Amino acid sequence: MPKIVAQIPDDIYRNINEEIKLGIFSDASEAVVSALKKAYARKSRSFLRWLMKKEGISEAELLEELGKIRKCHNRRGFSFEN
Repeated sequence: MPKIVAQIPDDIYRNINEEIKLGIFSDASEAVVSALKKAYARKSRSFLRWLMKKEGISEAELLEELGKIRKCHNRRGFSFEN
């Protein structure tokens, strides 16, 4: 996995260290990776909501289409689970 160097505010650094001490994360890298994944997931959901509104797609229509895709992939042996 590629590595990066980042400067973070002191309060966030203290929060990360506190979560490590509490056993929530094993190290700072794990905490930062978790936070980045959550941030990008939130960004993706926001973009999807914006796109649905722009294109006039309802949540029900989106879920129906997702159900069709899952059903098709399940018949072919694909899995969406990690």
